[in-house]
Amino acid sequence: MYQRKLDSIRVNQVVLVQPKPTYNPNYLSDYNAYRLGIPVKAFDRLQHYRAAGNYVNSLSEFQLQSGISDSLLKRLAPALRLSNFRSQTKKKATIVKQDLNAVDATALEIVSGIGPTLSKRIVNYRTYLSGFSIPDQCYEVYGLDSTVVARLFERFEIQSSPKIERLNIETASLNQLAKLPYLTREDARKIIAYRTKNKGISLLLLSEVFVDSPNKIERIKLYLY
Repeated sequence: MYQRKLDSIRVNQVVLVQPKPTYNPNYLSDYNAYRLGIPVKAFDRLQHYRAAGNYVNSLSEFQLQSGISDSLLKRLAPALRLSNFRSQTKKKATIVKQDLNAVDATALEIVSGIGPTLSKRIVNYRTYLSGFSIPDQCYEVYGLDSTVVARLFERFEIQSSPKIERLNIETASLNQLAKLPYLTREDARKIIAYRTKNKGISLLLLSEVFVDSPNKIERIKLYLY
């Protein structure tokens, strides 16, 4: 009789086994990334990738974008949930671009590949130029490669005009010309010498001063009239 009661209790008992939680890498929080043992740099890389509106849809893609090792991926695999996510991916949200001539250095750090050093360098160069006149001037920032510039243009554009006080090429002094971006003191001397010899000069005649330098001439014209 006692055995029957014991068997009955065992049958009616429900043993609850808590399943281990799984995580979608596309929505990982800082805390859960920490709990899983994902390095900070790897998580930051994943966040930059996601900030651009991208999703990881496989373990190999997760490893590629985060940069984690094979051994860590193997350990994390059981805790990651990625199945059927590709069919659920949403279209990239429209990015409202900000004014490249107005944002501060911190705002630029949203671009993958631009940290505190490069962001300050971009702002400093912008100040030196009195503001960006054309997007191509971003390629002139030291250390900013073309891939990162392309990402920069996805989020920023020139919306306000640069604050340039143009000089009259006919009357500007040697010192004034030498202080302009894109002009060395030797360049300024060439302009003054040509102007003196020919009793005048114009922007159209700059090609005679700087032979075979069309890009340089176009930049100089931004600061002269």
